[in-house]
Amino acid sequence: MASRTFKQDMPPKGGFGPIEWTKGVPKPKWSGYKQFSVFTGFTLASWAIWYRGELVRRREMLEMREARIAVYPLIEAERHRLYLMHCRKNRDEENELMKNHPGWITGTLYGKRPYHNVRGRFIDQSCESFYAHNKPKDMTDNTDSKFYHDLWK
Repeated sequence: MASRTFKQDMPPKGGFGPIEWTKGVPKPKWSGYKQFSVFTGFTLASWAIWYRGELVRRREMLEMREARIAVYPLIEAERHRLYLMHCRKNRDEENELMKNHPGWITGTLYGKRPYHNVRGRFIDQSCESFYAHNKPKDMTDNTDSKFYHDLWK
């Protein structure tokens, strides 16, 4: 059997130091005044950055609002033009459907006008008569589209 030599663990020369049994409070890195001034500086800087962004956002909103106001008459005229084109298409289709019925007058109900119109002005059609030659889904899509496409958002 081989002989083994063991080395005993011994205390350092001069012994161990005293045991710290009290709470050691670390020295603060920044004083309260310095912390408050840094907080105030960051807050003021962030307010300044936010305010500049708010001014830009308001300027862009004003520009967009003015652009919408300027373009709105053109959009409205285009809507009216499309409305009249669709009314004309409906009238032409009614003429085509009823061409084999003698005495049929387009735009009347059995020869009588459905609306009393003294001045001879254009009367808006109801949704049902406007979309008479379309699929029912077209009418619901176009009448409900105002909920999805708001011009003034």
